[in-house]
Amino acid sequence: MLDLISLVSFFILVIIGWITYKIYIWPVYITPLRKIPGPPSENLFYGNFKTILTEEHTRFKWVQKYGNIIKYHGLFNQPVLLISDTKIIQDILLNHVYDFIKPPHMMADLIAMAGKGLVFAEGEDHKRQRKMMNPAFIHNNIKEMVPTFIRVAFTLKSLIEDKVNLGESEINLTSYLSKATLDVIGLVGFNYDFNSLTSTNELSEAYESLMNAPNSALRFGISFLSNFIPSIREFPIDINKKFKNGCAVIDRVSKKLVEEKYKAAESGELKGKDLLSLLININKTLPIEEKMTDNELKYQIMTFLLAGHETTSVSTSWALYFLSKYPHMQDLLREELVKAFPDKSKFNPTFDEINSLEYLNCVVKETLRLNPPVGATSRLNTKDEVFGGYHVPKVYLPNTVMIIAISTLHQLPEIWGPTATEFDPKRWLDPSLIKNVTNFNYLPFLAGTRACIGNKVALTEFKILLSMLIRNFVFKPIEGFHIKRRIVPMNKPDPYLRLSVTKVEN
Repeated sequence: MLDLISLVSFFILVIIGWITYKIYIWPVYITPLRKIPGPPSENLFYGNFKTILTEEHTRFKWVQKYGNIIKYHGLFNQPVLLISDTKIIQDILLNHVYDFIKPPHMMADLIAMAGKGLVFAEGEDHKRQRKMMNPAFIHNNIKEMVPTFIRVAFTLKSLIEDKVNLGESEINLTSYLSKATLDVIGLVGFNYDFNSLTSTNELSEAYESLMNAPNSALRFGISFLSNFIPSIREFPIDINKKFKNGCAVIDRVSKKLVEEKYKAAESGELKGKDLLSLLININKTLPIEEKMTDNELKYQIMTFLLAGHETTSVSTSWALYFLSKYPHMQDLLREELVKAFPDKSKFNPTFDEINSLEYLNCVVKETLRLNPPVGATSRLNTKDEVFGGYHVPKVYLPNTVMIIAISTLHQLPEIWGPTATEFDPKRWLDPSLIKNVTNFNYLPFLAGTRACIGNKVALTEFKILLSMLIRNFVFKPIEGFHIKRRIVPMNKPDPYLRLSVTKVEN
């Protein structure tokens, strides 16, 4: 009996020693990154993570204090590198892009929602998928999407107008914008009308549950911990049930869309210009080694559905938020739109017309600068690197994650001037400032080989939705209703975008 107690005691001491080494001794005294400057850890279990989530502009303050290469501490006190040096970012995103992979242990929930499509593919798989998909996003195809953007924008406008006509002046716009962009991606992506704006739709309800649910500590904690302890998603609690149900709907709908397109292709009827039809037709012409599998096509749909609608709805939300805060800027944009489209009932711009509007372009760029939908992106290095004189070993356990601080880069005074943290669309008309802007310090869609393949689609859709809304309505903040910024799972208004809305009569 005594021997058993001694053995159990020994194992307990070993476990305590191992945990102490992993979360304290190694991260503080042994890691090769210990000489890199940065804030001290605040907690052995969550490091500096709580500060990042609860305080505004934490990473920006660190960069101002410690420089462009910083080490802070993440979950279980593990070191994390924060990169805002543009030369290093160019190496990561362009020069040696496939030497830096997305950390799979941090992507569990996102992969469950978006699949292992273009966003999460690596190496040769990514090269093959990107090469195959590029022809679907050529200029002419995007131009042909514009009438669809306009049609959905009119539906959105009519629904908001109906509410205003009924005397409802304070409107939650988050759900409307999310459903509108989902309808758009359904039509241009798959020639499929989800009708989520005008009817109940299981897919829009799934995304509402996954992306717009209340931002509770438990929901965030489970989402984050699931990256490290996948089995936590198996606990039979309501949050997990909703997550699994939502992901199952997305998977089922995506599979169904592929199957329907294949049936049409077999009967020779696949002649549409939607993205999925284009991809299937391109796929048919490729040699076997370059083709996408059925699963890969399904994953592209899942990626289109998530990235293609959520990012645009979030960007439009922030633009409306900023313009409601600064009415003179809203008036300037409306004046430009009235001049370009005097009869709002005949709002029907071409691709070239919507992209020729100077102030609209400035508002869009400034919105994406201050509040990019994805405020940071993470990587692991697969080779030994030297960053700023500091040795960063290749991927090993525990993995050292590198964060490219997009939101921080977008607010550095040395690039954007003394008003870098303020919303000012006219800064984009200042040649002395714009000369400092590059593809590696302005990254709303990343850059290089892994840049968002649909960025021109998203920008055009964003401009048309925003133009339709500003041309038809005046937006103002609601006194006493405070909107904060949520950074997980996306940089979006929290709890939601609720504004005072009145009609533009003339």
